[in-house]
Amino acid sequence: MLDDGSKLRDVSILADEGAELAVEISVARLARLVHELAAPTGTAVARVQFSRERGFAVAQVQAEAQVELICQRCLQALQVAIRSDSRVFLLHAEADAERVPADAETMLAPEGRLRMDELVAEELLLALPLAPLHSEEQLCAARSDDDSDLPPVEEVQRPFAALGDLMSQTKRNEPMRPNKRR
Repeated sequence: MLDDGSKLRDVSILADEGAELAVEISVARLARLVHELAAPTGTAVARVQFSRERGFAVAQVQAEAQVELICQRCLQALQVAIRSDSRVFLLHAEADAERVPADAETMLAPEGRLRMDELVAEELLLALPLAPLHSEEQLCAARSDDDSDLPPVEEVQRPFAALGDLMSQTKRNEPMRPNKRR
């Protein structure tokens, strides 16, 4: 069953039935994710398998999308494929978090209801790279025309890099001096 993720769903019923939903959502509709993107283009697809564990509804979420981010090196647009495969405990109230395993991922489903686009957006948001960067090949190819008039980058000088080696060598060559106390 293909779903656009906008319908509010009862996660308890889905978990009891062991339901599986296939979701396809425009990235532009994923409000929390859109704020992190250079442009809200493309489509997110996900498969959500529901089950029950420790009395809680649990969603196994496999989501992916091709998104446009800003490269932190050159500040140009960068296409990135993001993927998430997570098991999420769906909680009715924040107080329920004390009863799930400490390493478990949780999401609040107030009154036991949740929209799948919110769940997918959260998982894709967590899958975003902390500092998106072009690969060296992409960077060189993208800048080769634009940077031809710039001078070559000089090697960074680090005058104190060998200081530790020099100090330890000096200590090895010095004779031991007795400690004088007064």
